Amino acid sequence: MVNRSNMNNNDVHMTFKHLDATAALKQHVKEKTKKLEKYTAKSFQIHWVFYLEGTSHVADLRVQGPQINYFAESKTTDLYQSIDEAVGKIEKQLKKHKEIQKNKRVKPIKTKDIES
Repeated sequence: MVNRSNMNNNDVHMTFKHLDATAALKQHVKEKTKKLEKYTAKSFQIHWVFYLEGTSHVADLRVQGPQINYFAESKTTDLYQSIDEAVGKIEKQLKKHKEIQKNKRVKPIKTKDIES
């Protein structure tokens, strides 16, 4: 089952494999996904894939956009915990990306008045 919702020019895609997509689960994903907006100024796409692997609940998260292509996966016994961990891993990557971009910006050269 695929669910798409738009959040400020950001596409969020959710795929549930062998799991039921409950309203509470979708709401939790949307709340956690909203945290990622502060790290990107431009539009980007978020792809969630949820599935079972043995007794573990797996949450795969991919964030793609201009100059951004990050992936995180989390396996736990609780799907909500897997979602939280995946968002934490992506947040860490996006923070690092944002810091690198900030450091790459060209800083203007300050000129001082030179007495002749």
